[in-house]
Order: sequence, then C-alpha cells, then structure tokens
Amino acid sequence: MSDRSTDTSEFDRTLADDPSLKLLVEEPGRPPRVIHVPAGGRVRIGRAEDLEVTLDDTRASRVHALLIFDGRSVVVHDLESSNGSFVGTRRIEGHSKIGRGDVLYIGSTRIAIVVTKAAGPRPETHGPVVGPVASGRDVVAVDPATVALLVQVRRLGPSDMPVLILGESGSGKEVVARALHRYSLRASAPFIAINCGTLPDSIAESELFGHERGAFTGADARKMGLFDAAAGGTLLLDEVGELSPSSQTRLLRVLQDRVITRVGGVEPIPVDVRVLSATNRDIVADVASGRFREDLYFRLNGVTLAVPPLRSRPRDIMPIVERFLGESGRDVRLAENVVAVMQGYRWPGNVRELRNALECAMALSGGDEIRLEHLPASVRNGGASQASPEAASALRGQLDDVERRTILAALESTKWNQSKAARELGISRRTLIYKMARHGFRTGSTKGPG
Repeated sequence: MSDRSTDTSEFDRTLADDPSLKLLVEEPGRPPRVIHVPAGGRVRIGRAEDLEVTLDDTRASRVHALLIFDGRSVVVHDLESSNGSFVGTRRIEGHSKIGRGDVLYIGSTRIAIVVTKAAGPRPETHGPVVGPVASGRDVVAVDPATVALLVQVRRLGPSDMPVLILGESGSGKEVVARALHRYSLRASAPFIAINCGTLPDSIAESELFGHERGAFTGADARKMGLFDAAAGGTLLLDEVGELSPSSQTRLLRVLQDRVITRVGGVEPIPVDVRVLSATNRDIVADVASGRFREDLYFRLNGVTLAVPPLRSRPRDIMPIVERFLGESGRDVRLAENVVAVMQGYRWPGNVRELRNALECAMALSGGDEIRLEHLPASVRNGGASQASPEAASALRGQLDDVERRTILAALESTKWNQSKAARELGISRRTLIYKMARHGFRTGSTKGPG
C-alpha cells in the first residue's frame, strides 16, 4: 500500500475494463477486513452501527465519510467530520477523487483502495469476508478461549442457522450476537435485541409480533412488532429462558411456520429473520423440569455457543482495560499494584463489572493515574491476595515492552514522523512525545532510539 496519489486516469481505464473494487480496512485492534463494493455502490464509514463500514475508532465521527464508486472512479466525501479524512497527508476538503493504491485515513484506520480482476460474481453485501479472526467490534480476543469462540462466530456468521448463546450475566452474550450479525449476509439489515427478562407477559406478544388497532384498550393504532422491525436482519431474544409458557408457545409457532399474526389480526405475515437467543440460565435443566418447552429449545438450538466468563480468560483482562481507557478520551495510566489486583480479581460480574469498576476509579482519581484506593472495595479486597509485588512488576514490564515495540513500529513505518505516527496509534502528538520520552526515544528532530 502507498500514501502517494496515483494517476486517476490509469485507474479509470482499469475500472472501465473490469470494474471490480475492494477496500482493505485496517483498524487497530481488529483483523483486516475486505469490503467488496459493486459498481454504483455507496459506502458510508463511521462509528454508527447501521453503516456499511462500522469502525471502533474513537477518532472517527458517527457518520464520518461517504465513498462512492460509479464503476469508473472512486470519490470520497468527508461529511464534516470532527477530525477530518485524509488521503496520505492531504486533508480532504468536501470531496476528492482517489486512485488505485491510495490510502484513506480516518482516525487511526487505514482504508486502502484495491482493484482486482473479477473471478466470478461478487457478493452483494458489504460485510467482512476475509481476514483472521482475532477480535470483532466491541470484542477483545487475546486469550485462547476467546479467540476459539470468535473462530466459531466467524464460521457460523454466514449461515442462517439459529444460535443459542450461553453465558453468565455480563460476559458479553449480546456482543457475540452482534458479531454473528456483522459476519452474516444480513449485515446491512437491522439487528434488533429484546431482553425477554424485562418483558411483562401481558405485552410480550404485542412487542414481539405487533398488534392491530383496537386489539386491546389503548391500542389506538397498528403497531409493528420486533419481528417486523428486524425484517431481513437478525433478532436476538436475550434471556429467552425467562419467557412465559404462553409466549414460548406463540414463539414456537412463529419459528415453525415462519409467519406472524399481529395481536387482534387474522392475516398471516411472512417473516424473514434470523433468530439468535441467549440466556444465563441452565436451560437444559429447565427443559428437564418442564419449565422450558423442549420443542422450542431444539428450534432455538441449531448450535450452541458458550461465552466463557472473564475469570476463565485472564489474558483478555488488561487488553479490555486498555480499550475502556482509550474510549474514555483521557490519558490515564494504572499504578503497578492496580494492574496486579485487577489481574488477580475473579470478576464475578464479568466485563460489565470491569467497566463499572474502571468508570468508578476514573471518577474518583480525577487525575492521570488510577491508584489502588480508587478501585471499588470488592475489587481491592478480592484481588489483593493474589497480587504480589513481584507479579505486578513483571506484568507492568510486559505491558511496557508491548507499548514500546508498538510505538517503535509506528515510528519506523512513518519514517519517524511524529504526527503521522500519533495518528496511526490513535493518540495525540503530545501523548506520543510523552511516551517516547518515557521509553527512551529521542523526541527532537534526530531519528532513532535514545
């Protein structure tokens, strides 16, 4: 890939001969993705969930840029983003034509323009189709247990098979469901999630299937249900084990017949929805006891995915912490004993508890360092017994080494241009200079380590 603009006339001739465009999306913390763009395609890029290319990048705006491919040329529009869109080092003002081999920079994300000869029909979706699975949006997968789970997610994504996701509360079941949707052929259609545990039985059918005007007191107009809202996409029934017997019966009928009938209506309405379900209950025991319908269980359980609790994937803890701290927008570091305590704690509330603990600590710290006294008492007391000073020192050394090597790689790839390296790392230039000094790099005009 190159940062250098190319002759767009040559690019246009290539496309005219065989209009086939790919975008290679390289986002820090995620595997590379290839996005196929058909002639006439329009690709929106940003942090919003409903875009063709959704980024985790905290420096990207919700709807950051629009890329249009007319079969001959590629034009990128910056949609008045906060941090700008760049081709190489040139900031796009309004819109700009870009050529083969150019690299579009959005925050820390690189999007390379790739032209290939078509070997056959192109997929009609813009979803990710290649690249090793090591993480996904909102998923950190460093521990082998999580990586193995995401390999399964990647393989199951393109299927319409129902998936039952099991795991403790707060372990990330909905995150896994969203990843299944993003890897599916339905990725451009809606993803709808409903927590069945908070759904009163009196309105469950109306929420799921909709109702007609006059169906009951207060039904002043026809209402679409969640199966309607998810048409063509994915519906997640979170905490499905909490459904009442009557709602289980109605749901089973819909899954068998692939049609819904709104409350108060008589007309069957075909549905095209992939159904995912999740629960933290021992649903097999519920089936054995008769609390949950066996036939519905087999309808929902095309395949089972088990999300491991955070204590079973300890290598994910600090990468998750780093992600949360990065999302906060603050340059905050952890004291050495804090790192060891967080590693030693068992996190019964899983990722949700970890996020809450960090938010609490950042609020109490008020500065640039989180110390032990800023953590919730349950975390301090629960992790201290396993957190020896030697373990803390060793772990901090490992993290420092990773950070040093990451910074060095970014500096070398940008020929020691600090502004470019900071943009590639997703941090400010001032933060980069601070970190360079801490790791012994020269921060003046002289290149190379100190």
